[in-house]
Amino acid sequence: MKTLKLFLIVLGCLLFAGTQVASAKTIKWRMSSCLNSENLFTLHAKDWAKRVGEKTDNRIQITVFDSEKLGSERETLEQMKIHALQAGILSNSALTMFGGTQAIYNLPYLFTNLDQCVAFSKSPEAALLSKLFEEKANIKIIGLFPEGFRHIMNATKPINTPEDLAGMKIRVMENPTHIASMNAMGATGTPISWGEVVTSIQTKVIDGFENSIPTLASVKAWEFQKYLALTTHFYDASFVVMGMDTWNSLSKEDQALVMEASDEATLNSIEKIKEYTAKDLETIKANGVAVTTPDLGLFQKRVEPVYQAFYKEYPQLKPVVEKALSLQK
Repeated sequence: MKTLKLFLIVLGCLLFAGTQVASAKTIKWRMSSCLNSENLFTLHAKDWAKRVGEKTDNRIQITVFDSEKLGSERETLEQMKIHALQAGILSNSALTMFGGTQAIYNLPYLFTNLDQCVAFSKSPEAALLSKLFEEKANIKIIGLFPEGFRHIMNATKPINTPEDLAGMKIRVMENPTHIASMNAMGATGTPISWGEVVTSIQTKVIDGFENSIPTLASVKAWEFQKYLALTTHFYDASFVVMGMDTWNSLSKEDQALVMEASDEATLNSIEKIKEYTAKDLETIKANGVAVTTPDLGLFQKRVEPVYQAFYKEYPQLKPVVEKALSLQK
């Protein structure tokens, strides 16, 4: 009887261990995206997830949930901090809420072309910014998604100068630098969740909003906005991130594969962004939107106080700003 009991105990342990080994072979993560399934933002997340699966022989399986199905960007980050969510693709403005030094990416007219953005992302200064954010937020930055540049769209009138923005309420992300920049440019920056933009325009809570060309096209903005000004005021940096505990749970080998997948996805997305931006701008024009090309110098002069405020708050980051500016072409 004792022999049989011992055999059953050993058998049970072996079965349990086998189950543990089997379950360890597959790691399942949920990943959040605030934009719809056809937006480049979400497509980048899916591309990265697919590459991670391929590189790990499907040991790491990532399911991407689009359109804020897992919550807003702020809620996504909060879930990561309490280990309720593993990964997300998030705008830099959202990251700034949890690590103020990320505000450098929000400075208006700091970046002027995608090549400059990618060059900076590979610099020691960019690595320093990631380290500062990770130490503050306990969230790991995996890689860059350089969505492009943001422009102003509204339903009222064409925009050519800062004076044209006077009295207009323009939706911006929930980010102090974005709000201050839009105010400096001449409008009233109004932070509203992306999911509430259309309703806010229809109810005249706001007069317009700003976003990248591919995003404007993906939401068919011409259905409720008829004027687009190519102000190019913000570089739309976004990042793939994951909870630090999730990152630390990976082996060094898997960490390297996750980062490798990110680098490849970024290069792939850059080509798509260039293609989509050109194509989508023509689509916007074809749908009756009046497009203006303002003198950017007029707006750049207006936002100089935003830089001075940034230097006052983060004097140690002035060399990082200067590095980014030095890469402009």
